Amino acid sequence: MTVSLVEKDYRSLGRQYEQSWVGHDTTPLKFDVVEKPVFAEGIEIPDRKALFKADSDKLEYISTVSKRYPIIKHTNIIDRIEGGMSALLSKDVNVKTIVSYNGARMQRIYTIKSLSVEVKPGDEISPSIRVVNSYDGTLAVGFYVDALRLVCTNGLISTRQFMSMSYRHFGSRFNLNTFVENAKKLIAGFKEYSENWRSWTTEYVSDERAELILNYMPSRFRPAIRSRYDRNFDGTKWGLYAAYTEAISHDYIPIRSKAPDTQKINLGREVTKIFATRWYWEADIEDLKKDIEKRSRNLAAEDLDYVDEEV
Repeated sequence: MTVSLVEKDYRSLGRQYEQSWVGHDTTPLKFDVVEKPVFAEGIEIPDRKALFKADSDKLEYISTVSKRYPIIKHTNIIDRIEGGMSALLSKDVNVKTIVSYNGARMQRIYTIKSLSVEVKPGDEISPSIRVVNSYDGTLAVGFYVDALRLVCTNGLISTRQFMSMSYRHFGSRFNLNTFVENAKKLIAGFKEYSENWRSWTTEYVSDERAELILNYMPSRFRPAIRSRYDRNFDGTKWGLYAAYTEAISHDYIPIRSKAPDTQKINLGREVTKIFATRWYWEADIEDLKKDIEKRSRNLAAEDLDYVDEEV
């Protein structure tokens, strides 16, 4: 197992560090979650419980949640996904796992390179299933089907989320078998959906509009995007998108985020929203300028690098 340096860098923050590794290993996820009652001044709170990570004969606090909150173990979800999709996930698949908040939050990403689609000659995208779960109520167990573009020969990737499905932890309706079947259906639709990206290769974007769109990004990240124009931006929407995603892969460093791997995914999601929303590309230039001016006023008292904070 290869553990990222993120674990070392953020260990001083206690339970708020993130670690990640590449490969199928699930050992770091194989811990028990123990429930304990919650008391206030000696009186038990009837509708709350505390969750602890049982690791090496010691308990580490994870979260306080509703007593109705059922524990769906990370490994149970992974075992069911990998068992139910074994034929698909056994061929040319890269696996990466991201764990944060002392194991409370988990993402496992399966990049299925055998199903890659060529958007234009020499430029391919691959579908990936990103499975998420948490023990602190922040993430409903669910999955996202992302599109990963190989931006260079060393395998760095950029994320464009295009399909998702999640289930709330509450209630008894959650079914892991249905979860797996729905994941299969979304993956099956990947090739058809790829036609949207192919249309971007012929959609013209003026230099003026491209410069205005940059204003929707964190200010310190804009120079990195511009630096990728020569390699990618050919006057089309796909070329501009390639510059953004390549900059996320190579240049974006979430210096203040407690979970930088997760934050890169979050920034990719924000970029996707802009590129997938027709208004940004069809609105009159003057209307776009007015929107940016209004946005700047609204954020005047806020940090423009807001996406550096974990969400």
